[in-house]
Amino acid sequence: MEDRVKPFKTILNFRDFGNYETLDGAKVVRDKLFRSAHLNSLDDSELNLIGEMEIGLVVDLRHKPERVRQPSRYPVEDEARVIAYIDPPEYKAAKTAPHEAFMERELNTPEDAHNYMMKSYSMRAGDKGFQDIFRDTLHHMADTGDAILVHCAAGKDRTGTLVALIQGLLGVPAKDIESDYLLTNEAVDVESFLEPASKAFTKRYGRTIHPDALRPMFGVKADYLTSALEQMGDLRQYAKEVLGLSDEQITKIRGHYLE
Repeated sequence: MEDRVKPFKTILNFRDFGNYETLDGAKVVRDKLFRSAHLNSLDDSELNLIGEMEIGLVVDLRHKPERVRQPSRYPVEDEARVIAYIDPPEYKAAKTAPHEAFMERELNTPEDAHNYMMKSYSMRAGDKGFQDIFRDTLHHMADTGDAILVHCAAGKDRTGTLVALIQGLLGVPAKDIESDYLLTNEAVDVESFLEPASKAFTKRYGRTIHPDALRPMFGVKADYLTSALEQMGDLRQYAKEVLGLSDEQITKIRGHYLE
């Protein structure tokens, strides 16, 4: 934990997801692979700190309504250094992200939340928008070897799926992929957010949203990630057959990010 979680106060869940030993005895580099929650709350001092990290690509997995409501404060001089999820045509007119629409209209019990999370994870591998941004991220990694920062709103679900794919392609064992994913439950005090969020959503949606109903959505569970990985299947084959990467590109990624 102390080696992975970076001491930011205005970015939640900022972690290094490198520095794991791989199945073939190599090791993933440190200080080049980062993950976090959104970057809307960065204060000036930490803006400077993150600007010194020489991150070559920021991957914003949030839907457009989230980006509009909480625009990133990441210091970007070159817009090509940021890529974002592109909502499909049928969703572009939506004013809320899918998980927000679910909370507004359908969330009543913890079971509702758990079932939504399982469905959301299982659908991600086949979502064209996610496929596109996953592909663009991996292409950039193969071409440049840049340090990257992957984030969404909370840095756990959408972020966790792409991070697991990257780690899998680098040869990180499944048990370490899972443990890295589950670190959100230690890096973030989930319980402290439930009551304030319950009050805020109850006010926003005009109906009671109980803290217990939010808990499955605010934390992470191993079976969530498993449902996404099962849909991807063999990660190398997924990268090649679905995302269109070549063996040469995967080899380049491994060359850039393995010691």
